[in-house]
Amino acid sequence: MNLLESCYVKLADFYNVFNMEINLSIVGHVKRFWRFHSLIIGAFGICAFTLGCAVQEPAYYEGTWVVTKAYNVGVSAHSSSESEQFLGRSVTYASDSAKLDQALCASPVYSSKEISGEEFHTAFKVSPSSLGFSDDSVTEVSLSCAEETANMGATILFQENSQAYTLVDGTFLKLEKTL
Repeated sequence: MNLLESCYVKLADFYNVFNMEINLSIVGHVKRFWRFHSLIIGAFGICAFTLGCAVQEPAYYEGTWVVTKAYNVGVSAHSSSESEQFLGRSVTYASDSAKLDQALCASPVYSSKEISGEEFHTAFKVSPSSLGFSDDSVTEVSLSCAEETANMGATILFQENSQAYTLVDGTFLKLEKTL
């Protein structure tokens, strides 16, 4: 073998090794590319799954409320001293149950509606401002149960982040939400 043939063989060997390294390098890049992108796709999949299972935020009125004051405005079946018997009592509203003072409602059905100041005055014979409500509409939530439960807490009147009341025989009971 002469010098030229020997150089040719060495050059061919170098080319084969170089070409193989390039192929391995490209394969390595492709593997790393898909490994990285499969992690990204997996992360998006996990996010989509967890957001799909997100819990709905409860309604404003859901939770435990405590009676802090009693107002006998207009016509009421209770005297002032009788109204004070309600102070400290609580009502608890949840989507699957309600506890109205000592009465339990296992499967409550809530219906909510917005009422204007004029409608409020017509329905309850008192102006919303006398209870501390603003001139905006007031939300009225009515609760109905399969079981006949106590009267206290069956209706809740509120403006979010403001006042909340329940009504018992013409007596407005101011409610404050516990944490």
